[in-house]
Amino acid sequence: MTSDQVDDFKKSLRHTNIDRFHKALDRLRDRNAKTVETPEEAEELETRIRKIKNHTRSGRVHEHGDSLSQVNEEAGVAENLYQGDIALDDTQVDQILGDYLDGPSVARKKRQASAIYTRWSPAFYYYFDSSLSAAARNVAQLAIDFWQNSTCITFVQSTTNANRVRFFTGQGCYSYIGMIGGVQDLSLGAGCESVGTAAHEIGHALGFYHEQSRHDRDNMISLNRANIAASALDQFNKETTATNNNYGMPYDYGSVMQYSEGGFSSNGQPTMIAKITPYQDTMGGDFVSFYDISMMNQHYQCKAKCTSGATCLNGGFRNSRNCAACICPYGWGGATCNQRTPGCGSDLTATATVQTLSTSVGAGTAVEQPTFATCNYMIQAPVGQKIEVVLTALGRQQCIAGCPYTGIELKAMSDHRYTGIRYCCTNDATTKIVSEAHLMPVIVYNRYSSSTVTLTYRYVAASTPSTVTVSQVPDAGATYTGSNGGTVTVATTAKPSGTCAENANCATWNANGFCASTVYTLADKQANCPSTCGLCNSGVSTTTSKAATSAKVTTTTKKATVTCTDNAK
Repeated sequence: MTSDQVDDFKKSLRHTNIDRFHKALDRLRDRNAKTVETPEEAEELETRIRKIKNHTRSGRVHEHGDSLSQVNEEAGVAENLYQGDIALDDTQVDQILGDYLDGPSVARKKRQASAIYTRWSPAFYYYFDSSLSAAARNVAQLAIDFWQNSTCITFVQSTTNANRVRFFTGQGCYSYIGMIGGVQDLSLGAGCESVGTAAHEIGHALGFYHEQSRHDRDNMISLNRANIAASALDQFNKETTATNNNYGMPYDYGSVMQYSEGGFSSNGQPTMIAKITPYQDTMGGDFVSFYDISMMNQHYQCKAKCTSGATCLNGGFRNSRNCAACICPYGWGGATCNQRTPGCGSDLTATATVQTLSTSVGAGTAVEQPTFATCNYMIQAPVGQKIEVVLTALGRQQCIAGCPYTGIELKAMSDHRYTGIRYCCTNDATTKIVSEAHLMPVIVYNRYSSSTVTLTYRYVAASTPSTVTVSQVPDAGATYTGSNGGTVTVATTAKPSGTCAENANCATWNANGFCASTVYTLADKQANCPSTCGLCNSGVSTTTSKAATSAKVTTTTKKATVTCTDNAK
């Protein structure tokens, strides 16, 4: 960065004692540099790496970088921010990095004495600075509209409200976490002009951390420290249960808050390895996932606004802006999530005979689009059978980690709330995917030029091993009734039973500030650690509702008519 750019960057961190912030980051980096893998961990990592398919990656689409981490590294700001794109105010530095500045005992007192106020109320106030480029303004508005339409959060343009976000063109893409008070900056610089990137940074401003920093991330990804740049060893810090509430929702490889496999790599090789191998190229996509939407609704208590209304099917939940309609997992649509997503695509009936689907999607011009054109297919087999899909050809794809421009997503798990497996490389052809149940949503997408996919599908016996299963995902939600009246059972992590029964992790959680944290509700604390938090027999009650479903998906076997539609997703 030039001296002027450095000055502008420092000014955008006006809520932060920069010297203290960077001192904490340096000490965090030093600590992580001393972390040594056990022989068992190293052996497990090598085993997982060997399972990953080697791709010849495409050249860059965007001159400033095809991933957020790449953009910020080349802009020169990544190592000066928390986890590469997060600014922390002084209170948050105390909360998250205090141990590296004050020592554990002093830091613990500060954590207990202060709170991270992350929610905006009554509205998220923002304005566009004159420095913001037209392209960045466009994607920012599209991302704002997406979050507003998908939640109960109201976004209001204002240059006068005391607490507001200034969208501006800085060096790279970054934001503060949550509402910190006063005017706070959100940068969408060169390379940040996609709806997914804007939604990611707004996600931070609304209170979201990164998916790869979740306190439970080690269940789902392994870090390949040999490939992490020395200057970036602090970028993979995990949150604690005191600062990171995931509302009981599973780790999602397809979260818009998840970096791609090569984030902060020293050599272009993966720094993160998915423990469910087929999901390696799902990390780092440009979509806001269904679980992102669901968690944001939970974080802002939107779901509580609909005490009655639609009976949502297939994992959907009531839309707080219209309780008679539902917000549906991708691939599902209609007022109650009982139909395929409308628009390009079709319903397909699998038989014992191999059938072929060929489709093309995209604007056809070699210009990066801010949003995706998509085609949605719903493949259905008889209840009790599974679906086998074989990718036979992927043409004109951008084979880039995370598949952020082109690709196909196959929802092979029986719980369609969970992001599907994504493929976008020519040598993904011949890959076989077997579903867990008798329905498989398939989404073909594009936001650069045009791309083609050809696949075959048929049904196979229920005894055929599934490519992925929900049981592989800890905390993967609850049982719900799927379409066609067939019950889909989703594996769950065992919950403590009895008024004062405790989760086995309570001692560790409390050491990290769980009981004192304001991030978690009283009901959260009583449900998980009532004895540790002194809440036995406190009378706090929680209720869980189940949506009974009996809708039928009508399918026909036919060729897809491809009419591409734009979808910010």
